Amino acid sequence: MALIRPFLNVAANGHGVLHRRSFLRQLSAGAGAGALSLGWRDMLIARADELQKNQRSMILLWMDGGPSQFESFNPKVGSPNQGPMGAIPTKLPGVHFAELWPRMAEVADKIALIRSMVSNEADHFRAIKLVRTGYRLNPTLPYPTWGSVVARDRFDASFDLPAFVRIGKPRIKTRDVNSGLLGAKYESFKVDTPGKVPDNVMPTVDPATLQRRLALTEQLDQQFAADGGSLAVSEKKAVYEQTSQFVLSPKVNVFDLDQEPEKLRDEYGRTDFGQGCLLARRLVEKGVSFVEVFGHGSKNDAGWDTHGNGFRDTPNLCGETDPAYSTLLRDLEDRGLLENTLVVWMGEFGRTPKIKKDGGRDHYAKGWQASLSGAGIKTGQVIGATDKDGVDATDRPVGVSDLFVTFCHCLGMDPHHEYVTREDQPIQLVKGGELISELF
Repeated sequence: MALIRPFLNVAANGHGVLHRRSFLRQLSAGAGAGALSLGWRDMLIARADELQKNQRSMILLWMDGGPSQFESFNPKVGSPNQGPMGAIPTKLPGVHFAELWPRMAEVADKIALIRSMVSNEADHFRAIKLVRTGYRLNPTLPYPTWGSVVARDRFDASFDLPAFVRIGKPRIKTRDVNSGLLGAKYESFKVDTPGKVPDNVMPTVDPATLQRRLALTEQLDQQFAADGGSLAVSEKKAVYEQTSQFVLSPKVNVFDLDQEPEKLRDEYGRTDFGQGCLLARRLVEKGVSFVEVFGHGSKNDAGWDTHGNGFRDTPNLCGETDPAYSTLLRDLEDRGLLENTLVVWMGEFGRTPKIKKDGGRDHYAKGWQASLSGAGIKTGQVIGATDKDGVDATDRPVGVSDLFVTFCHCLGMDPHHEYVTREDQPIQLVKGGELISELF
């Protein structure tokens, strides 16, 4: 019995899940003591699916405002709806992108492009809630952003870095989506401007002083909890424990992009979005589970919401996104990270086929786009299509729930699993939807 007792003592988290980092740490310790001389291989095989799941991360490249499909990855050559932007061939025979994306055209074999996304939401606020959470807006239920859901699934108290990092920020704060009913424990760590260690992260006092202050805080929290604030104290304690572990960790230098070669930083582009994509790569390389990078350009305050002057502003937006997105895919692949990283590019909807007099396009949800790479995705293909003028999705319409079921599949999560909120309410990860089987 002594030989198998270590397996009975391997610790799972509060959800009954044994995480990769915790298991390997205990495996190493046990092996060093000679306790795992028998059966460790069987244990590893038994947990192989779980270990593999926890190796997978997700990077969401969020095009804030809704990018035009005509000026990006679904141009309609010969249609009056296309406007002045031409199209260029890609690495995939017969597939064309808008001429503003020359570097993405070179790596078209590294993405699976869905040209037939459809939804019923063409208002920014409602569409963002839907596409970032998988659920339609419900004023009584603040559904969490997907990064928080993944952070909950991947939670490991012993991990030094935040499980969910957001790089950049929305153009309009009231349209943001946070951890909602999952609470502060699974909120994102926010980096507004990539390139350096975030403000207020490095301790201003020595570790011993910090620990004494935390101990005093603990005493005060216990008094508050005894007076009925136990839930708030529990959440705050979890956040403080993770934060103190984070700021005292040498891994905090992952945010310092000066450690990267100047040439590589130039390839990503010296923009907030470009450097944000580089930081995203560094974070998943260190084991961060979910990274969201906001992209809305640096030349105007409208982002991809190009109602007016679209033909003037879109080249700037594409010019910043094209090198960053393409370099991220190459960089992840070169480092062997792409196979375990799901990279998704999308916004909340697309833009209308009809062109306004000033060259702008309005909101459009009847035939937009998303692209996926890595994490088992079969790339080098186009799924679905819109008609010759880009008005309707005529082949293989894909809904938002389908997309989220597919995210779950890539990340090793059961879309029908129910998690329990802090108010003891069961919520299914994804409501409805089917796997986009062509991607696998």
